[in-house]
Amino acid sequence: MRVTLLLLIALLGTVSTVARAAPAPPTLVASVEPLAMVLRQLYGEHARVVTLLEANQSPHHPMLSPRQILTLRQADLLVWLGADAEPAVAALVKERDGPSLALLDLPGVVRREGGHDHDDDPAQHGHDHHEHDHHGQVDPHLWLDPDNMAALARALGERQDPPPPAGQPAAFLAALDASDATIRAWLAPLQAVPWLTYHHPWAYFQRHFGLRDPVIVSERLGAGPSSRRFVALAATVKQQGLACAVVEPEAQADLLRRLCPACRLRPLDPLGRDHSGGYTAWLEGTATALRECLGPA
Repeated sequence: MRVTLLLLIALLGTVSTVARAAPAPPTLVASVEPLAMVLRQLYGEHARVVTLLEANQSPHHPMLSPRQILTLRQADLLVWLGADAEPAVAALVKERDGPSLALLDLPGVVRREGGHDHDDDPAQHGHDHHEHDHHGQVDPHLWLDPDNMAALARALGERQDPPPPAGQPAAFLAALDASDATIRAWLAPLQAVPWLTYHHPWAYFQRHFGLRDPVIVSERLGAGPSSRRFVALAATVKQQGLACAVVEPEAQADLLRRLCPACRLRPLDPLGRDHSGGYTAWLEGTATALRECLGPA
């Protein structure tokens, strides 16, 4: 009996030692939720993925808490957009000892300039207008172009700190190609349909999938149009026969209803703050919402 007890104690001690020796999964911090979606889909249970920004924080002007700053500094790997897109994060990246991966530093990344002017002429925001970009000012919504997320996945596949699990990033890239083809088939019949958006974070997605340029209410997120511009926009809405309006969480939905009473208002978050799964599922969900909004009633 005594021998059995000693053997059991020794076995428990061995198990305890092994448990203590088992390494914790690496912590990967993504600056915004769509980047976290890619990391979750790539690494699965092999990593702990944390989104730096809270759901109520805008990446345009984030105010990071001490806890968020500590999370950023202690991450085993930080994945972010890059200094031109996230200047508030850039200064903190310099203080990190661990590795970081900036999307804008990768070869082949589609980089769209501007998209934030303040022209009061609604004709400047309608169909076939492509000259409203402000050169030198990066449109930060890079994740809305699937090609950019493919570049990110390939770059992560080349890293050893930490390496992705077996079969990645090939599985992610295959799923992304399939989603891209599906979305193109969905949206191809709707490419000429006019639509309305309060702000315009959708340019990467719109241009990748060949959608028409939307009518834009305001290039400044949170700022409404002047009375003169509202009247001009209402005329444009009527002239183009708009029936679809995309409503971002920060948009003034009541104003959109007054501007386009006939429009279907489709809530859609370009930051994916209402999604907790992988990137390809979210991308298809975004496309589905646009398809339902742009399609016939």
